[in-house]
Amino acid sequence: MKPVSSRRQSVSSTGHFAWDLYQSLLWAPGGAADEEGSCCHFPRLIRTIPIWKPKRERSSSLWVKVKMNDSALSHTEFLLQGVPNGDGYELLIFISFLLVYVVIIAANLTIMYLVKTETKLHGPMYYLLCLLAGIDIILSNVTIPKILEMYSLQSKVISLEACVTQMFLVYCTALSESTLLVAMAYDRYVAICQPFNYHKLKLHYVLLVVALIIFLRAMCFVAVATLLTQATYCGSNFIQNCYCNYGSLSKLACDGVTVSDAITYPLSFLITLPDSSLIIISYFKIFKVAFHTGQGEARTKALNTCTSHCCVLILFYTSALFEFTMYLIPSIYSPELHFVVAVTFAIFQPIFNPIIYGVRTKEIRKSFLKLLGRGRVADRS
Repeated sequence: MKPVSSRRQSVSSTGHFAWDLYQSLLWAPGGAADEEGSCCHFPRLIRTIPIWKPKRERSSSLWVKVKMNDSALSHTEFLLQGVPNGDGYELLIFISFLLVYVVIIAANLTIMYLVKTETKLHGPMYYLLCLLAGIDIILSNVTIPKILEMYSLQSKVISLEACVTQMFLVYCTALSESTLLVAMAYDRYVAICQPFNYHKLKLHYVLLVVALIIFLRAMCFVAVATLLTQATYCGSNFIQNCYCNYGSLSKLACDGVTVSDAITYPLSFLITLPDSSLIIISYFKIFKVAFHTGQGEARTKALNTCTSHCCVLILFYTSALFEFTMYLIPSIYSPELHFVVAVTFAIFQPIFNPIIYGVRTKEIRKSFLKLLGRGRVADRS
């Protein structure tokens, strides 16, 4: 057996040789430096691993996108793409997402404050809207802080556990929002089509049913998240998105996602299709009643309320539909469209909801103007 000093010398010389070999590959013509993107690409190697310089240059480390050909190995860390073609605009991207984040928090907290402080907003629909604002705050906190970290600290690396956790929370908030939108549609249906039964609608029963449905749906995604943590990722570790979702992560796995695929995609459609169908039926009946029996101010109020709901519904379900189908048929979608759909689904949705409801709902608009000290203007409108 070699003495300790000779083994250390051997390890040190091996480290120097590996670093010199890496440098020659990186700057060789047609090598890693000539490839597209900020990450380095080796021929037949595309997996992110930390390559440390030897002791003499240990002050920095380099993350390289590498592919493992050995199926016995599996990635534990991944690289997020971020904004496509965003190199050189890091500061602008950071400021843009920071402003969006601040507006989301401020707008949704304002909705929650108005519902709590204004007595005329103490109704089932506004309480459900308050819950929707809370869900939007949670969703923005799941996705945006990591994007801010990517462009402020230049840290695009995310662990497998963190990636799966983020994906799980994004989908839990999305299915919670879908369930709440169904409850809001049912509330408007009873209020307009069956007004004499509206006072019998018990809010705590509605919230209990909503919470039970959300819990049961979330349990299905717990199984999916568990399966993803046990899958083998021996291909690329480059996630073509600004946050983790099922489609972008599962396509990197080389084994262990068959069961999760069989659960996720059918479950997603089994959730969104019944929810959207119930909402469409409810608002169809609402518009029918409003046009045939409503008159004057009552009809206008009903149509204004339903129009704001429909805008949110179209935005949510359209982006959710694209979010899942673009991974089933990836060839027809560009990376830029992937980014736009992902951002609309998980980032811009929380900012559109309070704006749409605040502008289209008269009671909320008047309460907001009153909060700004413009009570006279609110009363005249």
